[in-house]
Amino acid sequence: MDRRVLSIAFVLVAAACNGNHDEQDAAADASTDVVVSDAGSDAPELVDGPNVLTVIVNQGLSGSNSVDEPFVSVTLCVPGTSQCETIDNVLVDTGSMGLRIMSTAITTLTLPTQIVAVDGGTGGTLAECEVFGDAYQWGSVRLADVKLGQEMAPNLPVHIVGDPGFMTVPPECSSLGSPQLTVAALGANGLLGINTFAYDCGPQCTGSNPLPAFYYSCDAGACTVAAAALDQQVINPIARLPIDNNGASLRFPAVAPEGAATLTGQIVFGIGTQSNNALGSATIIKVDAYGNFTTIYKGQAFTQSFIDTGTNSLSFPDGTIPRCLGQLSYLYCPSSPLALTAKNKGTDGVTADVSFNVESASQLFAMPFAAYDDLAGPGASGTFDWGFPFFIGRAVYVALLNATTPSGKGPFIAY
Repeated sequence: MDRRVLSIAFVLVAAACNGNHDEQDAAADASTDVVVSDAGSDAPELVDGPNVLTVIVNQGLSGSNSVDEPFVSVTLCVPGTSQCETIDNVLVDTGSMGLRIMSTAITTLTLPTQIVAVDGGTGGTLAECEVFGDAYQWGSVRLADVKLGQEMAPNLPVHIVGDPGFMTVPPECSSLGSPQLTVAALGANGLLGINTFAYDCGPQCTGSNPLPAFYYSCDAGACTVAAAALDQQVINPIARLPIDNNGASLRFPAVAPEGAATLTGQIVFGIGTQSNNALGSATIIKVDAYGNFTTIYKGQAFTQSFIDTGTNSLSFPDGTIPRCLGQLSYLYCPSSPLALTAKNKGTDGVTADVSFNVESASQLFAMPFAAYDDLAGPGASGTFDWGFPFFIGRAVYVALLNATTPSGKGPFIAY
């Protein structure tokens, strides 16, 4: 997730700036490619069913003025009980995994903690340090039955960020970025991470030499790095659903060129497990061990590309597109709308073309809308971040690692 929270309370006039760099040529062997045309040109129909979770794109929490940020409501319950609370304004993030809830968003529940085994004996309570870009989230890992739509993920480890019982942040965690421990800092009540993997650390955190600055055993305010068993780690909630646990699709209707004040879409859990979640004619793009694939854009291969609803713009480097000035300098402001194309390539050589538009961010923000499919900005070298605008007007599928689908095993994306 690469979140850049935009405030459209400060609307700028149209501005343009200049810059260019030499484009690098991609040495790709076209003879190994299986080329498929853009599968996302037709907006998907919304569906009904118990495996459907409604997604709302609006301006978010009061005063946050969010754009291109998809929110859902999730219900947390004390495991095995009817003591439940629904948390609204949870950001959907296909760039991470696991459910992370800000502690102040929970007002009525006390969820059970987990005890970590240390050196063969009983340790302290489990906590986690999670890093997103230049920010970190710290808090306990507690258990909850989690209801998504009408489906329940039982006994799910959930990261409670900013847990008041875990106020001392280990220095090796706090040194990794700025704190993102409050609703105001995140701009949401939590994150629903549903990428192509089940565990946020996996086997690297289970052994005698676990990854540092990840999971911790905390006792009497002191926290030390500790191993966490797989069933204790923060997990992609999809993997814990009883039936529709091999992946999901995200479905959003198209918007007008100028954007939309609000947008309603869906997460449909499962791939080929129900009558409403068949893969159909979507093209499968297999991803690597990090969830990445290759995007070929203007002859350059971006080998660390990914899809990410947690980024509110398309993010890619192109020195020929003018950047905005001032407060919006991290976005593009072309003098006129651009119609562009790229090609996404999976690890098996299958490719799918993508057509997309880029409009001046300052022009778009002249209207206080919440959903734009043509918002873009510069990104890191070697990376094409297909942020939330990519999902508008498409059905995009995410299959979990090693999960079986009618079209083969994950991990893959498809659209």
